[in-house]
Amino acid sequence: MGAPFMRKRGRVKYFIIIVIWFLIFAYGFIKININKPELVKDKSKFTISFRLKPVDFRVETKGYVFYINNNTIYNIKEKCINVYNGVFSK
Repeated sequence: MGAPFMRKRGRVKYFIIIVIWFLIFAYGFIKININKPELVKDKSKFTISFRLKPVDFRVETKGYVFYINNNTIYNIKEKCINVYNGVFSK
């Protein structure tokens, strides 16, 4: 009777450990990339930059740029409002 419960509980422990490991790894990776000197960032194929004022988060690779800034947040808000109004106005 106790075996299935223990198996499920064991899986949860492993899942939590893997999630914590991934978060620590991601934090270290981002921290190292943000603190790189500009000279190294200019020559790198992969960079991450972050500023709080104004909000600007960028992940740049050789061919693509992913960014989140104040305009992105505003655009998402406006599009959600437009969709909401379009759905409920019919």
